[in-house]
Amino acid sequence: MQTWSQNTSDGAKAKEQSGNRRFALYLAVVSFVCDGYALASLRNAMETTTNPVSQRRLAGMPAWLAYSLLTIVFWGAWGALSKVASGGVDADTNQIFFTLGLLPLILLVLPSPRLKSGQERRAGKAWAFLTGILGGTGNIAFFHALVIGGQASIVIPATGLFPLVTVILATIFLRERLGNLQKIGVVLALAAIYLLSL
Repeated sequence: MQTWSQNTSDGAKAKEQSGNRRFALYLAVVSFVCDGYALASLRNAMETTTNPVSQRRLAGMPAWLAYSLLTIVFWGAWGALSKVASGGVDADTNQIFFTLGLLPLILLVLPSPRLKSGQERRAGKAWAFLTGILGGTGNIAFFHALVIGGQASIVIPATGLFPLVTVILATIFLRERLGNLQKIGVVLALAAIYLLSL
């Protein structure tokens, strides 16, 4: 026989899950609308302007900065939404629906005439396919971290240090050199990983 406190607890959980579902739906709709706007703006800028890429502007700022800020917003919302989703499904199911969520965006990008441009297309497609495999595998590991109880406030900043691996690989394979400030940044990133693991 359930006690009054158990009934109250079950009611609170149901209310929290309902709120999480509304929050997830809201983020999904906003993300889809913003993605459509961003892709349409990008396509328009690429097809109509004669300015060099580095001089293109969007919303009164350099286009690269506008898209960098959009990336921060979308990835930030994605991280919060991933924690909500991990409460209801396992990591593999989460990845499947994450991939399905990309399909509407693919349909928005397909009509672009730039899809058929570029040199060394075969090699470029192979590298792009490999990045999809690496990114998807990283996503599954990320979703597992959330599903097994990792706090979003710790998992997301910790996994956000992935550019550290990029920096190391770029210095080894692309022969890029790090300046003193970048070396300090690498040390600080390693310290951040340690502090987040405490």
